[in-house]
Amino acid sequence: MPRKARIHFVSLRSSLINLPISVYGPLVERGIRPQSLAVHLTLASATPGAAKREAYVGWTGMASASSLAQFNVSDPSEKGFETVEMDPQYSQSLGFTQGDLVEIGLIHDMPFARMVGTEPISSDDWEIIEIHASHVESTLLSQVRVAKVGQEINVWVLGRTRVRLKIVSLDSQPKSNALLLGTDTEVSISPKLHRRVQEKVSAPANRDVVPTHPPKPQPSHVYSQILRVLPASISSAPISQNGLEVVGYVSFSTLARLLPPQHAPGRQSTSLKVSFKRLEPPVDPTSDSNAQAVASETTAKFLNPSDKAQKQPTDGAELSDSIYVCSKEGMVQGHILLPNLPGGVEHWDLIRVVSDIPFKTIASDNDSTETLMPQLESSEFLAGIGDILTRCSGFCVRKLAIHSTKKSVEGVSSLLITGRAGVGKTSIVKTVARNLQHNPKTYTYTHYVDVARYADKPVSAVKSLFKYWSEIAIWHKPTVLILDNIHELLGAESEQNDSFRSRHITELFLSMFSSSARSASVNFRGVVLLATAPSSASLHPLVNATHVFEEVVNVIPPNKDARRDILSKIIQDRMDNGNGLAQSAESPINFTYLATQTEGYSATDLQDLASRAIHQVSMRMANHNKAPILTMADFEAARAEFVPLSLRDIKLEKSNVSWADIGGLHETRRVLRETLEWPTKYGPIFAQSPLRLRSGLLLFGYPGCGKTLLASAVAKECGLNFIGIKGPEILNKYIGASEKTVRDIFERASSAKPCVLFFDEFDSIAPKRGHDSTGVTDRVVNQMLTQMDGAEGLDGVYVLAATRPVGMHFQCTKTLRVTFSRPDLIDSALLRPGRLDKSLLCDMPDFEERKDILKAVSRKVLLAPAVDLDEVARSTEGFSGADLQALIYNAHLEVVNASIAASSLEGHDSPKVEDRTIRYTTLGGQRSAVRSKAEELALQKRLQLIHVSSRPKQERADNKVNRVSQKEITQNHIRTVLKVSRPSVSLQERQRLDKIYRGFMFDRGDVPSVPPDTYGIGNRSTLM
Repeated sequence: MPRKARIHFVSLRSSLINLPISVYGPLVERGIRPQSLAVHLTLASATPGAAKREAYVGWTGMASASSLAQFNVSDPSEKGFETVEMDPQYSQSLGFTQGDLVEIGLIHDMPFARMVGTEPISSDDWEIIEIHASHVESTLLSQVRVAKVGQEINVWVLGRTRVRLKIVSLDSQPKSNALLLGTDTEVSISPKLHRRVQEKVSAPANRDVVPTHPPKPQPSHVYSQILRVLPASISSAPISQNGLEVVGYVSFSTLARLLPPQHAPGRQSTSLKVSFKRLEPPVDPTSDSNAQAVASETTAKFLNPSDKAQKQPTDGAELSDSIYVCSKEGMVQGHILLPNLPGGVEHWDLIRVVSDIPFKTIASDNDSTETLMPQLESSEFLAGIGDILTRCSGFCVRKLAIHSTKKSVEGVSSLLITGRAGVGKTSIVKTVARNLQHNPKTYTYTHYVDVARYADKPVSAVKSLFKYWSEIAIWHKPTVLILDNIHELLGAESEQNDSFRSRHITELFLSMFSSSARSASVNFRGVVLLATAPSSASLHPLVNATHVFEEVVNVIPPNKDARRDILSKIIQDRMDNGNGLAQSAESPINFTYLATQTEGYSATDLQDLASRAIHQVSMRMANHNKAPILTMADFEAARAEFVPLSLRDIKLEKSNVSWADIGGLHETRRVLRETLEWPTKYGPIFAQSPLRLRSGLLLFGYPGCGKTLLASAVAKECGLNFIGIKGPEILNKYIGASEKTVRDIFERASSAKPCVLFFDEFDSIAPKRGHDSTGVTDRVVNQMLTQMDGAEGLDGVYVLAATRPVGMHFQCTKTLRVTFSRPDLIDSALLRPGRLDKSLLCDMPDFEERKDILKAVSRKVLLAPAVDLDEVARSTEGFSGADLQALIYNAHLEVVNASIAASSLEGHDSPKVEDRTIRYTTLGGQRSAVRSKAEELALQKRLQLIHVSSRPKQERADNKVNRVSQKEITQNHIRTVLKVSRPSVSLQERQRLDKIYRGFMFDRGDVPSVPPDTYGIGNRSTLM
């Protein structure tokens, strides 16, 4: 006996039903699949004699939640029937209403159909199917399971629009006229075309040609079209002849499909009156208007009143459901141009137009020769990225062309643009989208989204946004979907952030936009995605693993020529704004010099620098009535306190050491300047060199011979930024953490380029591999080798390193420089060509070099003219540069000590005026008691201060100068210090290091032999 249940309406948006609990339970226990089950519903409450109402439907596989209500009734007599949940729209199409009592029959052995013939209920349904044919094809089986001749089935497009179909035929004629639908079933949909109802229309006198006999029925002719509204800014359209008529311009072929065949437009231009209806686009799930599409930022729209109480038309556009359309050369098929937008219609909307009578033709001589050729706006000047714009535009055009040859495209065609902040990623994607929007071959719609605005949204809201972005892009296709700052949602996992949330959102994104998703059923034909992020590494690993982005374009900061062009363009635009700003005729702006001084600046930095310079002009001319004149001094003042984006939040160290502060080492300094300073200073010349420039320098030598001093001088003299890193800070006990720290350090240096990256205590992180039992330093050395080889695009970064007692300096990128007192302790891989090409020895100074060092050191102290530096140089054989510096400084301390002792004796013999007791007399006032000694001392100090302050200023200044006069260093002071000074490097140590260095310089192939050492310095054993 069939079970009975009542119909309950639930928005299922499918032609399936939810069964009652009592029916659902046994089916689940038996493992019945929904795809193999048909449900027969028969109206049980039909009146006697009425036609039997029945329907064959499919099962969703779910239970009816509303049927649980009967179990909550306490009185058994009040228990009602269980419920069958159906979609209200589908239920009404079958003839069932809310609360109807139906009998439920389950059919387990219903055969599958091979061919099913259907037809739309209305022509509107057919038009929707034409637009979303691929979506209907991919989702039909998930919404319909059973077909019966004469019964209606419903399919929801994008979960929003219902399409009604009627079953007209099956491949066989079963007794029940019903069959199951399976994956092998072929479903055909016959077209349902608009048919014109013939009307008798009298021809107005002002119309030239009127059809005299009704057209014959043409079943294959389409009298309705879905057109895309183009913005008026794209094409130049003539104003309509009648200001109260809304005129639209379409292509010749589009107009021909709206007319009967015998009245197709020929030489004469036909004006046809059509009715139109705006198709509703997807609804934005958020109320944030900033996330709406930016189809055309500069489009001048004609605003139309939406208030019905206002009867007067605005801007010549009347609120009407009908318009006149005519053909015009230059229009693209499937588009319509409306100079005056009707009420409720926006640019890029989809409207359905249906031709009406009357129509009229206009003689061709009245048709102007003006064509609707696109007026391409002059694109924003973006210097230095012409190749990037061409590559991105070519990618989009190529993908759209490929899409035009396919019926369905799984997964969106995506392009990722990477680069650090301020390089112009957003400007690039907007420029590409604007060019494609004005290209008559594409006419793409642009939907721009700043993803950073939704970084804090809950996962459910983000999922809705992903769905909306895909739907709005498909609705307005061809579309360029821009997801700016996509890393804010699809960021890489980190310890500080919630990794589960990032992974969940990434999986949702991939399930919607990736072609590799299991449920990829969305047809992205005609949609191209442009995304921006700092780098590919900033995205979640799943994004890179699934290759959702087909191409990655990296945007680098502008070079010297590009910076010159950008600055010149910015200043020229400011002067053209009419604010009176001008350059000095006598000394015009040298943009080439400014480009040289702004190495590492991004386009945003240059824009800010120009604004600061103009602000300097405004402050200078605030109290003058003269015209503002921009000079080089304004730019110099603007650069004084300006910090580029790449250097913000990066701690830079300053150095005051110059080449003049270093004595001796002439050959070493020459090679350093040739290797480091010249490529930076004369970049264009070296860029044209056919030879590979020296990629590394090994700077080693005796302790105290100026290796660290040379590094400090390079940072200042070469005009480079300086970043200092402590070696032990890099090491981390967690696997991979140390290598990541090395990568991050080099990324920071690359952001601050040109930059010197200084590693202190480098011996703690770069010993020979195999000496560390944990393997941490081995991995660090491997990562350092990767960075030095330039495998990660290192350019413009110079690395310096130093060890503790036996220091080491190291420099890489276009140049790598290492200072190391024991070069034999460096890992051998660092000493191979391509990494450290040249070795420079900082040797112990000879006589001339010691004399030069003494002159350089004595520049900061007052040396008596009678001091004989030759004698000092001869007396300091074996002294290093640091020893000579200590000698002069100790001599200076001798002078200071002697000066203090002399001034103490002088003060003891003749006390100062301030120390003498001042006699005073109290006049007036109450005579006080005898003062204590403390009170008397405080009063004396106050009187002495008054007495000193009453002296003339010149007398006080002379007294101060005499007391602080600096004393000179004499030969005797130096001789006194020499008696107690000894070289910091002993003769035995010097001989040992000399053998190591000579063997290293003349035989790089083998490890230099180390002579026996009492203390065992440098003796290591490789762990096996």
